[in-house]
This record gives sequence, structure tokens and C-alpha cells, in this order.
Amino acid sequence: MSARRAPRAAGTRPVSRFRIQWRQISVLTVFWLILVGDVNLVSVVGGALLAWLVTITFPLPPVNYGGRLHPWDALKLAVATLTDLAVASFALARFAFGRRMPRTGIVRVQLRSDSDFYQVITAVLVSIVPGTVVLDARQRTRTLYLHVFDTPDGDHLAHAVPDTLGIERRVVMALGNEAERAQVAALSNTEQRAHDGASTSALSTEGEEW
Repeated sequence: MSARRAPRAAGTRPVSRFRIQWRQISVLTVFWLILVGDVNLVSVVGGALLAWLVTITFPLPPVNYGGRLHPWDALKLAVATLTDLAVASFALARFAFGRRMPRTGIVRVQLRSDSDFYQVITAVLVSIVPGTVVLDARQRTRTLYLHVFDTPDGDHLAHAVPDTLGIERRVVMALGNEAERAQVAALSNTEQRAHDGASTSALSTEGEEW
């Protein structure tokens, strides 16, 4: 959806690691104050200096993000996530009291967006739902490998692909820019199931090289 990161133009200076990153410093300072348990001038200044030292000692790579929060779509994302949590938790609880042994499986999902930001959020939301865990995430190919807890038939694995793409779609709609939202809105659920189920999913077999 979003363009790949363009190479740095000739003549432009790299961003200094000693720059003040206000957002990261503010968040780290708040955590410091929570740990200290006392708010005064010394703890605030000391926490801010410590946070600045952390940001220059352990710099994080920049994440390109040009979208914005869309409250209504963010609410729909939250409701869908809570619903998935409730349904999956109930299914696992019912399975725990049964006698049938689970048949696990692994599925490969090719994401549509070309963004580290969306890929990470999608992987996190997939993993917090009981029964599905992200085993591997490939940045170059935007691929997720999912471990599905119980797959009594192929339908469970087949549905894992459109379900994951649905999470990605809701993430983009909640946090993306207008171009990304317009592109993802053009893809219907029916088209995703027909296309992605046939061409972008593949079950891994023993000995398959990841």
C-alpha cells in the first residue's frame, strides 16, 4: 500500500543520534516517575536526562508513518479485537474440557501493505488472540507465518488467511492515510477470500525452509 522507503538523497545529512526525541523521552520519563514513586523537580529532571541517555545509547530505527488516527475505525478495530478475544477464549476453554487432541498447523500469510508499522501491529493483534501465534515475520516479503492451535480440517487454515488480512485491513483503516484507506476499502471480503485463499496462502510442510 505504502511506497517502500526511498534511499536517502545525495547531499542530505543523516539524522544525528544525539537529537532530542521528545516523545520517547516523555514516555520514558513517565515510566521513571512511576518507578520512583515521587514527583519533584529532581526526579523529573533526572528522569528526563536518564531517558535522553537511553535514547542515544539504544537508538531505535525510524519508522515511516504518514497516516493519522481515525476514531470511528479505531473503535471498530477495538471492538473486533475484543470480539475475537472472547470467541477464541471460549473456544479454547471448551476445548480444554474435551477429549479430542488438537491438530496444529502452520499457515503463511502474504500481507498487502508494505509498512513496518502496519506489519508489527497486525502481528501483535494476531498473536494476542488465543489459538494463533506469529512464528516468524519477514520484513522484506511482508510475510507472516502463523501457528494455528487446532485444525481438524483444512478450513481452519484456509480461514486464517482472510482473517489475518481482515485484521490488517482494519488496522490500515484505523491508522492509515487517505490513499492507503482508499486502496484497502476497494478490496471486498469476497474478493480477498477468493483470491488470497487460492494464491497467497500455503501450508508449510516438514522440512520446508523458511
